[in-house]
This record gives sequence, structure tokens and C-alpha cells, in this order.
Amino acid sequence: MVETNRLIEKRIRASALYHDLQKALGQMCDLLGEAAGAAIGPMRAELSEMLLSGGKRLRPMLAYVCYRMGGRRDKPVTPLMSMLELMHTASIIHDDVVDGASRRRGKPTINNLRGCRAAVQSGDFLLAKAMELLHNYKGTGVNEMLAEVSYNMTIGELRQQSMRYEFGSQSMTAYYDLITKKTALLFAASCWCGAIAGGMDDAAAGYLYNYGEMLGIAFQLRDDLIDFSDTSGKGLGQDIINGVFTLPMLMLMERGTPASLRELLYKKDKTESEVSLLVDYVKQSGALDESESVICEKSRQAMLMLESFPHCPEKKALGDLVLSLAERQS
Repeated sequence: MVETNRLIEKRIRASALYHDLQKALGQMCDLLGEAAGAAIGPMRAELSEMLLSGGKRLRPMLAYVCYRMGGRRDKPVTPLMSMLELMHTASIIHDDVVDGASRRRGKPTINNLRGCRAAVQSGDFLLAKAMELLHNYKGTGVNEMLAEVSYNMTIGELRQQSMRYEFGSQSMTAYYDLITKKTALLFAASCWCGAIAGGMDDAAAGYLYNYGEMLGIAFQLRDDLIDFSDTSGKGLGQDIINGVFTLPMLMLMERGTPASLRELLYKKDKTESEVSLLVDYVKQSGALDESESVICEKSRQAMLMLESFPHCPEKKALGDLVLSLAERQS
């Protein structure tokens, strides 16, 4: 998501909250560094590199902005930000193992460097360090929310793996359920937990939860479109290669595709030219434009969840994040 990340970073830097946010993120990184420093052997350096050098920190940023919207600052926010980043990073490490990925953020994955066993243990270690911070939010509902999200993320990944190349079970309904569980619910929980830690009441925090869910869906839709462009850094058509249908392909399957292309799509071991043929077919079909329209609609729904809040720098920052995803990539 190189282009999307650049748009997000540009809007964040323009935010009135930027300097306060950077300070909070710095404090979060101190906690992440402590977590990685507790690791053993080679794992310590690799986890430090992964935790401290990559990503746009979207989930902790959402938590911080929503925390400020709460107004009362009932609980500290940096442990929450750290938990969210630890959970997200652990899920990335585990996903790389499942997908057999060799690179992440332009660098070798832990499973590539140390093997799958070390990578799984690294992800488990980060989850354990996240749990150490739960005591800060006892009695607020934050612990229960994050436990439920962890469960759903795991279920989502298991379902996706069981559906690979099982094209009869892949549908629009199944797809939206997967991206909600795997991506959107952690966005939603980041917003809700930040708001609750900041003293916001449940009803208002519920709007931010819904905002985060729609934002997360738009984020994953945007990420899935990158698979059909030259900006992913992973090569074109990785979802097609891995037997996973994302929104553009599902749109084509619903309207019907030529038998020859359908047969090629169902083929497990595709050549580079066959993958290129399928990618070109999707590009020429208009499905990418239709998917852009869906992203705009999910973004509009996210913006609607902000309407009841008074104008403030925090509300503008949340709106700008939506706009960075809704903006067409080319």
C-alpha cells in the first residue's frame, strides 16, 4: 500500500494533532522497545527491528485520537497503543508463516530468516507482552473487547485458509465477513478502546466503533486493489496465485466469466503469464472502477459516524484518514 501510506502520512503531518501524536507514539515505542528487549537471543534484534521501524501505526493512532475525544483521560493511553501494535505485529508474523511470505515492508520476514517455528514463537511472545499491559484497563471493558477481537482475527484467518482454492465457498458475503474479522474489527476496537480509556460514554464510543469498522473495511478493500497494480512490492496477482478471491474477482464471478478464464482461475499452479492474463482481464473488465465505488461508499459510511461529534482537531484527523483511503489510487 505504498501510495495509500504516502497519502495517509501527508494528511497526518498536516494535522493540528501531529506533534502531540508524535510524542505519544514516541512513548509507545519506548514500551515496544522494552517488550522486544525482553526477548531471548536472535529474536530480540529481529523483533526490535520489526516493532520499531515499520508501518504507519494506524491502530495506535486511532486509539490516541479517540482517546483525546473522550475528554476526561480516565486511563493512560500509551499502554493501549502498545497493546494494539503488539497484537497487530503478532498477527502479521503469524500471517507470514501461513502465507509462506518471504518479505514484509521490503525486508526478509522472520520465517524467512529463522524458520516457521521461530516465527510462530515470536508472534506468541508479542501477544504475551500485550497481555502484560491489560491490567491498566481492568473493569473498563477494554480487556473483553480486545479478547473478542483476537478471537475473531484468528477465526477469520482459519476460514480464509480453509477456503483457499475452494472457489465454491467464496462469495461476497464470505469475503466481507473475512475482511471484517481479519482487519476491520481491530480498527473498530482501536477507536472504541481509545474513547473508553479517555472517559467517553458507551453510546458515543459506539459511533467511533462503527467508524473504525467502516474505515477498516475501506482500508482492506484498498489493500486488495493494490494486488492488481505495480505498487504492492510483492508482485502482481498474489491473491490469485494463493487461491483467494477479493472484491474485483468476486464481482466478475457473479456476473459470469468465460469458461476458459474460469478454468484458468481455478488452476492451482499458474504460470506467470497466466497470472498476468487474469490480472489484465480484471483491469479491462471495469471491476476495479466498481471496487473504487465501494470504497467510496464505505468511506461515506465512516464519515457519517462522525457527524454527531462537535468540530475539533480530532474529528478532522479521523475524517482525513477516511479521505486518504477514499482518494483514488493510480
